[in-house]
Parts: sequence; C-alpha cells; structure tokens
Amino acid sequence: MIYLTKGVHQPEYKVYKETNGDFYNLVQATRAPQQALNQTAEQLAEYKVNTAIYAVYGNIKGMKRKDEVVNRTVLFIDVDDESNYTDASQRLDDLLESFDINHVIYPTISNGIKDGARLRVGVELERPVNAEEYLKLWSVLLVSVRLHGDPSAVNQSFKQLQGLFVQTDQNSANRPIVYDTGHGLLVDEFVHIYDTEPNKYKVQRRVVADVADDEENLPRWIITNRLMLSTIIDPESNYNHFGGWDNMLTAIGGWAYKETQRFVTTANIVQYVNNKGSDPIENDDLVAKFKVWAKGWH
Repeated sequence: MIYLTKGVHQPEYKVYKETNGDFYNLVQATRAPQQALNQTAEQLAEYKVNTAIYAVYGNIKGMKRKDEVVNRTVLFIDVDDESNYTDASQRLDDLLESFDINHVIYPTISNGIKDGARLRVGVELERPVNAEEYLKLWSVLLVSVRLHGDPSAVNQSFKQLQGLFVQTDQNSANRPIVYDTGHGLLVDEFVHIYDTEPNKYKVQRRVVADVADDEENLPRWIITNRLMLSTIIDPESNYNHFGGWDNMLTAIGGWAYKETQRFVTTANIVQYVNNKGSDPIENDDLVAKFKVWAKGWH
C-alpha cells in the first residue's frame, strides 16, 4: 500500500493504490519527478515543508500520521554529509546491481545547497518487513559500502516519511539512477547475513567533533550556545550532533529552560524546532514527552 502526504504537517495520509506494485510507483515518481525550479534555498526549505510529496510504502494501522506503521515494502537509505553524490551513489548502485536488486537513487532537495552527498536510495523488498528486519537490512547495506546513513527511520521513527524526488536547479547536475530489471532484495538472506555477524553489521553512531578548530580556546558555554542556536535555526542539519531527534529536543528544552526558567517559553521553543523537521513528532506525543523531559530540567 502507498500512503502519501503533501508536506509534513498533514495529520492524515492519502492512500494511493498502484496495481503494478509499490516499487513501480517509486520508479515512476523518480522518472517523472516533482519540479521546484527557479527557487532560492529559502524557498526550497519552505517547499520541502509545505508542498513536497512524501510517502510511506507498506502497511499502516489506520490513516493518521500517528498510527502504527506495521511494515514496509521499500527500504530507504538517506545519505548526508558523506563524500559526494557521484561517489556515494556509484558505490550503492554497484552493490545493489551486483545482486540484481531493483533500486532507485536520487538527489534530495538539499542536494546542491548543503555540502556533501545528499541522496536517497529506495530498494525494492521481496516481501514486507517489520522494524527489526528493516534495521538489519539497512545496516548490512550501509556497512557493505562503508557509508553513514541517517538512522531516523530505523530506530526511533519507523514511520518516518520519505521524500520523493524533487528536481531543482541546485540538484539538476546530479542525475537519478533507476534499476528496475532485477528483483526485490531477498530479505531472509540479508537478515541471515546480519544475524551471522551482528557485531560486524551494527552501525556505529557517527562521531561528531564537539569543538571546531576555531572554538578550542572558547569557554564551553559559548560553544554550547552556538550549537543550540544553530540547531534551532536548522535542526535537520544538526540533530545528529545529539544522537537523534528526541535527544536533540530534550537538549534544546533543557538549555532553553536553564536560560529562561520558564516552561511556557521552553515548550514554545521545543515545539518550534520540532515543527521544522521533515518528520516531526505528533503534537500529542510531543506533549507527553515534554512532561517527562521537564522532570529532569533544573
């Protein structure tokens, strides 16, 4: 089943039925992409939040964004800040094609605006997989090509939306790759690869330096304040510094409460940052989380 939403703030999905299969829909969306041409980086950031089409391929218990995603039929890998588009996409393409696995690779809407490779890979699966299996497949593929990926969709947020290909002036130099003459990834075989050597394929969290070269002599509070302000402005580019989206929101909240001693102000800041994400926490869930987080702030 294919669940679509326009922008990231819609509370419900629209179901799209594709008789040729979920992966076929992804292939068509890659070959005939959305277009956001003649737009500045600021306009594209707004387009990403409000206009771009996002998808979940799989099965969901219900029609609302807060409902449980039971399984997925397409595996997605997001690669950010890694090498360059040509090198990273070629490494992934070579691996998947060597196993005759159907896949698409395309630049994200941030490609050409932010540094490094900004790409998304969609891999057809021979059968639907649950969250545990999804993580194992994701890990085996990434470790095999020695790349780091965004773990959001495989740990804390199995229901994360996946952005479809949007062609922009900034990313037009990087062409998408479509390979659809093979078959779906053999789930049981790749899960077995992971289970045989779990320590080898356990994806390690990327280590991000706490202190930049020009900050090594600065007081810690200045470095912290710089990071927090940068994160409030652009959480998508900074949440990996904290080890995940939830951890980032907790850190932002603790910092804001320390500086203001006001829960209302802190809640507003946390909500503002959350809403700038491509897959924000649902409001009801965020309120519940905030109450728990606030107990640890002093």
